[in-house]
Amino acid sequence: MEGSKKIHFHSFDAFRFFAFFKVFIFHLPLFAVTADVSFKAFFYDHIKHGGGVGVSFFFVLSGFLITYILTHEKLKTGRINLRRFFVRRAFRIWPLFYLIVIMALLIPPDIAQSIGFHTNGGGYDPDWRFSLTFTENYKSIIMGAGPKTTPLSVFWSLCIEEHFYILWMLVFFFIRRKWIPYFLVFSVFFAIFMRVFSMDIYNTAEISNGDLFTNLDYFSISGLLGYFVATNYQKISNFVSRINLGYRVIYILLILTFLYFQKDLFVNDLWFLKIFKHTFVAIMFTGLLLVFIPKNSPLRFSETNVFTRLGKISYGLYVYHLIWIHVLIKICKNYDVVIDTWTEMISFGLITLVATIGLSILSYHLFEMPILKLRERFFSNK
Repeated sequence: MEGSKKIHFHSFDAFRFFAFFKVFIFHLPLFAVTADVSFKAFFYDHIKHGGGVGVSFFFVLSGFLITYILTHEKLKTGRINLRRFFVRRAFRIWPLFYLIVIMALLIPPDIAQSIGFHTNGGGYDPDWRFSLTFTENYKSIIMGAGPKTTPLSVFWSLCIEEHFYILWMLVFFFIRRKWIPYFLVFSVFFAIFMRVFSMDIYNTAEISNGDLFTNLDYFSISGLLGYFVATNYQKISNFVSRINLGYRVIYILLILTFLYFQKDLFVNDLWFLKIFKHTFVAIMFTGLLLVFIPKNSPLRFSETNVFTRLGKISYGLYVYHLIWIHVLIKICKNYDVVIDTWTEMISFGLITLVATIGLSILSYHLFEMPILKLRERFFSNK
């Protein structure tokens, strides 16, 4: 590995925003639009459909970055400082997570109902034993539904992220560096195995692929790239730089084409597609990260780019967006506002997006950043 300083990967913050935005579009209530049926069908099938791919992209980004960080530390020091790694992750994830979870648990049900916190299509009452222990995803699997209180219904992915951190730090702590790529390759096949037998294991088809192990290939495939970048960044960078820029642009356009035609590509309910879609998406997004690896790549989002700036607050965007969507839906119902034109739908989307961004900025600077400064003061990763 050349040098001991960790690399800052340009454009990755912008990717976080795009991942969030796909989830955001998916959660918008486009079903309420009745005018212009043909355009509604187009938007639903090609823009709104497949919001879960945004979460998949988040997983791929995490798999790359966490594997890179742990491999870098293993190479630099010969060991993994479990305490420092865990505390640094906890300082980033736990404060906002527990703030929202405790709010959801303490808010009286009648008030939650009146302000729109129970508008996600039913579900079960929050269970503090699962909500507070990052096991909400397993409660959802057990119940065959999600929690009915906003925004706990999207916290299943945060639970998977937390489980991923714990598994990765323990594995990297105990195994030798040379065995890391073998572990990552094994994880890909183990994820496929778990998806094949998930029905037998969980005995429900309502919540599919809702645990770490059935999503493991997202983390491990991108983790392989993270490992090789940590061990020889320059070699990977030179390899990408030698690829004709036009080909790299074409690859990006192919990804956009895939996202546009998701519903058409996976219209058939075939077991093969269900089992291997995750693996294909993981490879696809890992390839996208690879394209942007070189520091001097002409393909990049600068640090001042609006998407990069928004990506830095993507955690808050993900946590808060569903609250605003459900609250505004409730307000519309209370005042008999029918969202049946595209002008009203676009207005709905802009209001919720702007409100989400505004609250996320306040949350980041007034709540999250002070905690992160404490983290840097006591648990610096330098």
